[in-house]
Amino acid sequence: MNRWLFWWRSVRSELWVRATLYAAAAIAAALLAVIGAPFVPKAVAERLGGDSVGSILTILASSLLGVATFSAGVMVTAYTAVSQATTPRVAALITSDSQVQKALATFVGAFLYAIVAVTAANANYYGQEGRAILFLFSLVVVGLVAFRLLAWINHLSSLARVGHMIDLVEEHARAALRERRKAPYLGGHSGHIRSAFTVVADESGYVQNVDPARLQEIAEEHDCQVEVMAQPGDYVRRGDPLANLSAHDCSKAVCEEFRSAFAIGGQRSFDQDPRFGLIVLGEIAAKALSPGVNDPGTAIQVMGAAVRALDEWATLAPDGGPGAVRYSRLWAAPIDDEEMVADVFGPPARFGAADVVVAVRLQKMLHKLRRDEGPLATAAGRQSKEALARARLALTLPEDIVRVEQAARTG
Repeated sequence: MNRWLFWWRSVRSELWVRATLYAAAAIAAALLAVIGAPFVPKAVAERLGGDSVGSILTILASSLLGVATFSAGVMVTAYTAVSQATTPRVAALITSDSQVQKALATFVGAFLYAIVAVTAANANYYGQEGRAILFLFSLVVVGLVAFRLLAWINHLSSLARVGHMIDLVEEHARAALRERRKAPYLGGHSGHIRSAFTVVADESGYVQNVDPARLQEIAEEHDCQVEVMAQPGDYVRRGDPLANLSAHDCSKAVCEEFRSAFAIGGQRSFDQDPRFGLIVLGEIAAKALSPGVNDPGTAIQVMGAAVRALDEWATLAPDGGPGAVRYSRLWAAPIDDEEMVADVFGPPARFGAADVVVAVRLQKMLHKLRRDEGPLATAAGRQSKEALARARLALTLPEDIVRVEQAARTG
């Protein structure tokens, strides 16, 4: 992904960004209402420019602060509940949820609009014509607040629901899998190059994004080939290799150019890291199967979401389709199908081995992935054998073991 696009997506996911934009737009609307005053007919100004606009603004100012505070409290409560019921990695999706951000930003923006408008009106900033325009603006704000409040109430019913969180993670995982399938080698070639120089990381953390277009541009400028050694999701320590170059002469400035194509941070990102979504699904299943929660139904729901995500991965063209190689100087390794299957099915296989219902459903889900030929089917077969071995050790009743073995054979 382009590094600036990745930066914008990262910034946009922050709650304060949308709230700040809405607040700035609201303040601008309140102050600029006076600009259209010369174009307001006198009859309209006499009818709408009275004291009614002050009453509307006073109601908005006195009520929306409480609504915004309440909504923020609900978000914090949902964040805590989701962290406890699933995994903290899922809770981050709440603050980046567009519905949550729109609701809070609308309430904060409307509150500031009302405060600024009331202050300006009391200072005789508008005049009768300007107050008429302010009255129309206020009606629009009231309608927007009413719509957003109803949408927020509807969204609250699913905000902290575990099933909703599973759907969100599945959606992010499938989106990342689709993007990687379109460019299985980050838009370049599969394989290795003869390395003459290695660009190393200057900090420790997870690789959150790689900008292949930037790497291609720099490689063309210096007439060399680039092999990506650290892909999104990999953890690198300072000094670990990020990329291999075929160039023999690589100055410090050139290394900084190549290093600028890699974004490194303290946490993994859903955007360009397909495995992260699967890992989080596996964590939800593991939490559900813990003795303190004991919710095998959630683990079974996670396995269904995993099959849907991986089935889409298997259905799409493995070579990325026509024009998959967009960056002729870039080389990268593909995602390991075995690692993806282990990411999401490994936790329920380990923690649900003693639960015959989970063990049987796990074998049935893996059997569905084994029906087709290919790396994914091979990985599912190996995971099935490992899960069966764990079930044989954990289950105590012979008939339960027979049920799991039969599910592994026939699905």
